[in-house]
Amino acid sequence: MVEQKPRQVASNDWGTVTYHPEWKTLELKWTPATRSMDDDGFKTTLRLLADQGLELRPTCVIVDSTEFFHRPGEGVLAWRDENIVPLYNRAGIQKFAFLSPESMPGTVEKGGEPAPDGPATFPTAWFETRDRMYAWLMAEA
Repeated sequence: MVEQKPRQVASNDWGTVTYHPEWKTLELKWTPATRSMDDDGFKTTLRLLADQGLELRPTCVIVDSTEFFHRPGEGVLAWRDENIVPLYNRAGIQKFAFLSPESMPGTVEKGGEPAPDGPATFPTAWFETRDRMYAWLMAEA
C-alpha cells in the first residue's frame, strides 16, 4: 500500500488546513496572527475549513486552538451554528476535536464529555493533549 502523506489543502493569514488521508481527517491549525484577526477573518477561516470538508468528506475534524487568540464578538458563534455547522453535518463529519491550551476549562482531561455542539449531528470534544485526542478520534463510535 502506498503511504498517503498529509497535504495542505487551504490557508490564509490566520490558519492552515491540512488533510490527513490515512485517517480521513481534516485539521485547521490556527496561527499566532489570530491576535490581530477580526470577526470577518474568523468567519472566512471557518468557511475555508467547511468548504474543504464538503470537498474531501473527512470522518474527523481537528481544530488546533493552541495558538488561537481571537475573541469572537457578539453573535459570531450563533452565526457559526447557523452557517458553518450545517456544512459540517452535510460533509458527514463523525467527530470534531479541539486541541486547546491546558488553561481551557471543560477538556476531556478535566472530565469534559464529548457531546454535540449546537446543531451538530456529531460529538465535539476539547483536549489538552494530542495523544488523548487521537485516541478518541480513532476509537470506534
